[in-house]
Amino acid sequence: MSIKAQNSLSDEKSPLILVVDDSITMRNFLTRVLEDDYQVVTASDGHECIDKYKEISPSVILLDLLMPVMDGFDVIDKIRNELGDPEVIIIVLTGQDEQEIKAKALNAGANDYLTKPFHVVELKARVGVAIRQVMLTRQLQSANSKLQKAYDIIDDEVRLVARLQDKLLPTKVPVIDGLEIKSLYRPSGRASGDYFDVFDLEDGVIRVVMADVSGHGPQAAFIMAIVRTLFKADGSEAHDLSHSLFQINTHLVDLIGEDSYFVTLFAADIDFNTGVMKYLSAGHCPALIMQDGVMGEPLRAHVPPLGFFPVDSTLDERHFNTSLELFLFTDGCYEWRMGDDFFTLEAFMDIAGKLMRNESLKLDAIEDMLEKETGVRPVFDDDVTALSISWKKDV
Repeated sequence: MSIKAQNSLSDEKSPLILVVDDSITMRNFLTRVLEDDYQVVTASDGHECIDKYKEISPSVILLDLLMPVMDGFDVIDKIRNELGDPEVIIIVLTGQDEQEIKAKALNAGANDYLTKPFHVVELKARVGVAIRQVMLTRQLQSANSKLQKAYDIIDDEVRLVARLQDKLLPTKVPVIDGLEIKSLYRPSGRASGDYFDVFDLEDGVIRVVMADVSGHGPQAAFIMAIVRTLFKADGSEAHDLSHSLFQINTHLVDLIGEDSYFVTLFAADIDFNTGVMKYLSAGHCPALIMQDGVMGEPLRAHVPPLGFFPVDSTLDERHFNTSLELFLFTDGCYEWRMGDDFFTLEAFMDIAGKLMRNESLKLDAIEDMLEKETGVRPVFDDDVTALSISWKKDV
């Protein structure tokens, strides 16, 4: 080891080179040539090379191929395969100008080679190229490390959003004689733009909401949380649903403005005392409905999605007497691949309608049901949310 190297091993700005040769003359020569620009450490054989390599973690190894006991090929194999280091630059030194030897060294894991005797200018040039490669790799690793830390921070924030979002979903459902409510909620990521809620307005009257914010991630989840908060606040004031939707859209227009986000929504107030359901669908997937055991026409959207401009919040009505079945869902339920094509909304509605009529619609087994009907098991890429409302009048 040169005295200069001993005094400055901790100097990270000066790359460290390990010279390995069984000839002391060659070791001294290489040290003198390189020590003005780099830290230089020497080893006299393969075993000492491995010990020094573990101790100092060099940037470049100048490695003689032909050494007794443990030759250069064994050293390369040890470093690349056993110690698992693909990054340290290994330049082999050989007195044999044979293509087979050079090819063997390169195939074993060497990065470059020099044939003895070599010119000092060529040696410095090859080492300089190796050092530039090392420094570039370090810069990339540093940038990747910083980028990974940034991703980790974002990931932690998304996880926090998801935890908070889970708390926004209903934890209890209204208790009304003959009423059964089932839900399915599977976000595609850790934060979702889907939202649903069911809550009491007064005795025997519930409000049902399903919404889908365009896009994914924290911003979509944030907008969803605002929609949920507005619905809850307006519901607690017992405002008419039409009034609630007007106010919510007004807030969304102000919030979203000219951004590309929008909200599709289906909302209904269902009065089981009078058998009246008042509803509005704003750009949302058609809701499926059965009234008194008869499958009705799908409740398709009659106004555009919210958040663009003012909409007519006039409510439609459906009436029922002895029973009501209502099925709401988001587009993630049917936007999945079937080979080269996508499954379609109409196909999904046909299957869901058939299952409703047979009283066999089970949200917790949606993949099984779709696979049975289509022969293809769905792999959902988007947020998947569905809600089933079933009521039968006590006789």
